[in-house]
Amino acid sequence: MEIPKLILGTSTNDLRGDKKTLDKTLVNAIDTALKLGIRAFDSARDYDNEPLLGNAFKKLGPKYGLKREDLYITTKVGNSQQLTRNMSAQIDISLQNFQTDYIDLWMLHWPYPGYFLDNWQEMEDIYKSGKVKAIGLCNCRERHLDQLIFSGLTVYPTVVQFEYHPFRTVPMLVDLCKDFKIHIQAYSSLCCMLPFVTENELLQTLAKKHGKTIAQIILRWHIQQNVTPIFRSFNPERIKSNMDVFDFELTDEEMTQIFSLNTDYKFHPESMNCPGF
Repeated sequence: MEIPKLILGTSTNDLRGDKKTLDKTLVNAIDTALKLGIRAFDSARDYDNEPLLGNAFKKLGPKYGLKREDLYITTKVGNSQQLTRNMSAQIDISLQNFQTDYIDLWMLHWPYPGYFLDNWQEMEDIYKSGKVKAIGLCNCRERHLDQLIFSGLTVYPTVVQFEYHPFRTVPMLVDLCKDFKIHIQAYSSLCCMLPFVTENELLQTLAKKHGKTIAQIILRWHIQQNVTPIFRSFNPERIKSNMDVFDFELTDEEMTQIFSLNTDYKFHPESMNCPGF
């Protein structure tokens, strides 16, 4: 399977505002993204937006001459759904929500202790049925991936998704993924453009040198590693800008310099969502 090089994140859980307004903002962002050429979207059951996205894709796809196979849809099984130990029911709910007969990438949102290994076994059967094109795991550490790999699985994760950016490079986890030919998707790929990112002297220097924004420098850094960055924006100009990363290259030295920014900074602590992590 092929994975697009850029993915638009769709979570609005951390934003203030009434749901109706946030939903409208998200649909407008999807409209903009499709118009500009983005074809991959990252969702999750716990984002509470699967039906909204399903309706948006059904309405907007024909507007831009797009068929279902032109889109790359990712969604995830949350902890509350893992507790049901019924992945067959969960995938059917997502398929109904998205108004489709398959999901491109279906992931466990967290390696939920005591559940994720058993649930993975059922996900393997669902993968083999064709209801999903690939399965993966999010928010894991090396020990969780080790547990999964040596659990007697019959289908390896196609993708592992975790927080990854210049200030958190987790080299051991990256190497483990490479060893087992598991593709990496990076969420919080821009580290939420926090002040220590936008004010970083190295990133400012590289942006000025290449005539790019700091966000474009970081996204390019991901792409040159064959890592797929997920970014979230509801601003049409910013979405367009974030796509403009294919007309320049960072040198090996510049890549190394960006790697040197690593401080193992974690914007989203696992313990908030994965008890016993």
